[in-house]
Parts: sequence; structure tokens; C-alpha cells
Amino acid sequence: MQATTRLSIRLGITQIIGWGSGFYIPAILAVPISASIGITTELFFWAFTFSLLLSGVLGPRIGRAIDRFGGRKVLPWGNVAFIAGLVALSLTTEPIMLFIAWGLIGIGGSMGNYDSAFATAVNFFKENSNKVIAMITVFAGFSSTLSWPLTTYLEANFGWQFAVLFWAAMHLVISLPLHLTIPRSEEREVEMMTGPITKILKNKFRFDSLLVIFAVMFALEGFIVSSVNTTLPFLLTELGAANSLALLAAVILGPSQVLARVLLVFLSKHLGPIAVAGISIAAHPLGVILVLMFGVNALLPFVILHGIGVGLNPFIRGTLPLLFFGASSYGQRQGYVMMLSKVVSAFSPALLTLMVLANPTMAITATLIMGVLAGALLIWLWFIAKARKLI
Repeated sequence: MQATTRLSIRLGITQIIGWGSGFYIPAILAVPISASIGITTELFFWAFTFSLLLSGVLGPRIGRAIDRFGGRKVLPWGNVAFIAGLVALSLTTEPIMLFIAWGLIGIGGSMGNYDSAFATAVNFFKENSNKVIAMITVFAGFSSTLSWPLTTYLEANFGWQFAVLFWAAMHLVISLPLHLTIPRSEEREVEMMTGPITKILKNKFRFDSLLVIFAVMFALEGFIVSSVNTTLPFLLTELGAANSLALLAAVILGPSQVLARVLLVFLSKHLGPIAVAGISIAAHPLGVILVLMFGVNALLPFVILHGIGVGLNPFIRGTLPLLFFGASSYGQRQGYVMMLSKVVSAFSPALLTLMVLANPTMAITATLIMGVLAGALLIWLWFIAKARKLI
């Protein structure tokens, strides 16, 4: 088995557990946990939002640690944080404990999510990491497909505390050993990158157009992906779909993502990162246009197209910066590039919900506009790549 395949399998399996035990459990456990400890569901999701924000803020530091020490010395600590956070969540009886638990889970996510996995791959394979990144996203595409029904079953039959502890056990017996078997990498001296936040604090801000383009483009895409994915059944019913159609569409979303990623593994030799980004960014706006033209009859095609865009999104956020900036300081730079996107993604579900309640057609039109703006920024990147002879 090739080294790229071995690393892809390790990181892919741990991604399933990481996303399944963090990002996806609120959809199933928010209501029972909130009822159990006597708080509103809204407060629960504020704790979850805190987790996402903390994960984004820590990104550059975690990325720099992986650049310097390699994934083997960083990713296992993410499992430790996940285990501590999930155990704390299972013992939660009051709001402050809930926020502490989700804070620990956010630290675990920062050390074990896509960006950390991609940085680990780049640490080994440098500019030849695209296939590994693509294969990792294929595995991760099964996170919700496995997590939602499994967590639902465990909660219904054994209670929410048992469901949470089950995921803590998965980190202990599967993810942690897999991360500890990642090959060692030579420790490197990594210069402290002067990111945009540091420049502002030191009053030495220099406008870096390329960094800003990436940050804004990924933030626009982050809003679309996070908000539509988390509100999809509600969004579809507000657009006029029957409950059965909304449920069917929600079920189709996962397979659409996975299919896009599987095809990407086979087509990555023929499609560069910019071409894949073009497909990913264009898919959602095209689906919205179909809805605006044909109404309820276009909701299934809309979900399929949205799923394709979502499925390809992790690949482009991992490979586009690699194409333009190279492998040097990849992890730290990735943390800065994705920071704005993670902040926007944390608040986007609530914002889209408010927009849908006001006017669902205008809400999806707003996501269409965001997609078009992201596409315009990608075209700008294409011209820069041509000028630099990167493509």
C-alpha cells in the first residue's frame, strides 16, 4: 500500500469520528441535552457557536505546530481534548459546564479538523498532496451519514449521556491510536508568520490582496455551506416543499457530496484546483437559479447541485492555497486564511434562519449573490495564476 493511501485512510477515519462527534451531534442531541439541564435550545447553540469560534481563532497556532512538529505530535492532543470535552458534556448539569465542554470540543476540532489533516498531509507530501486531500474528504463525507443515525439510535435507547460517551470512546480506541501511528516527521524550524491579525496589532498592516481574496472567497462559501446545510429541511419547507419532499431532499444531500468527492479522486489528475473550484462555487448559484425559475419542482436538483458544491468545497480550501503559496508554512497560513470563514460559518445558520423567516425567496437569492461574488473572486485568482504561470 502506498504511503499516500496509508495516510489518507488514517486521517480519513479520524475525520469521520472528529466531525461525527463534534459538528454533527448538536442536530440530534441539542434538544434532549437542553431539556435535561433546563436551558433553552438557543443557549445550547450559543455554546456550540463558541466552540466553532474558538476553533477558528486557534487555527493559525495549531497549523504552525503541525508545520514544525508534524501531525503525529499534534493530532493526538486533539483526541485528548475531544475526550475531555465529551466526558465533560456527558456530566453537564449547568450552562457554565456546557460552555466549558464545548470549548474543549472546539480545541479538539481545531487540532483534528480538515485544516489540521490537510496540513499533516502537506507536511509529508508538499505540493503533491492533492490526491491525499481528495481522499480525506471522501472519508469525511460519510460523517453525517454515519453519525446522525448512530447518535439517534444511541440517544433513543440508552440516553444522550451514553451517546456522548460513545463518541468519547471512539476517540480513545480508534482515533487516538491511528494518530499515534502517523509516521514521524523531522522537526523543522518554522518562522513565525506575521499574519494579518498580528500586523494590525503592531500597526504594521500591509494590504495583502491575495490573502484577502482567499479569506473573503472562503468566507462567502463558508456562509453558504454552513447555513444551508444546517437549515436545509426548514429552508425547503419555507420555499413550499411538503415535509416528505424536504426529508427526501435532506437525505439526498449526503450522497451528492460523497459522489462529488469520489469522482474527484478519479478526475483530480485531469482537473486542477481552479477548475474544481469553478465547479464547486458555480453549483449552488445554478441550483438557486433553477428554484427561482421553476419553484418547488426544482428543489431536488437544487439540493443535488448544492451537495456537489459542498462536497468539493473542502478540497478547494485545501488545494487552492497550496497552489498559490506552496507548502512552506502551509498549516499556519491555512489557519489565517480560514479564520474569517470559520467566524462567518459560526453565525451563518442563525442569520439565514432570520432571513428565511422574513422572506425565503430573498434568503436564497442572497446566497446566490454570495456565490456569484465568490465566483468573481475565483476569476480574479485565475488571472493571478495565469500571470504567475501557476496553470
